[in-house]
Amino acid sequence: MNDDEIDCLIRQTHPKPEFGSSFQREVWGKIAVVEQHSWSAQCKQWSQMFFLWLARPMPALATVAVMLAAGISLGNLTAPDHSDSMRAAYIESINPLKATNASMQP
Repeated sequence: MNDDEIDCLIRQTHPKPEFGSSFQREVWGKIAVVEQHSWSAQCKQWSQMFFLWLARPMPALATVAVMLAAGISLGNLTAPDHSDSMRAAYIESINPLKATNASMQP
């Protein structure tokens, strides 16, 4: 058997399905309904609504104020408090007697 005969046999055993004129429209309609209820579509819709709300002046100003306060608070919490040792190091660095003693030592 050559390829043409095999193709002919396959076409005879597997007839081409007949679809209605609205088949494609119905399929895409079902896909659209499923996509509307999917998690990614819900997340996209929520984020669009959130950013539209955030684009207004008052929520934007409040968000900036909250972020600044949070940044300052976290910065103060995580910054080490070495003020006494830093003060002593500064005084030692500008004290002329300490500098001359350090240069005289072997």
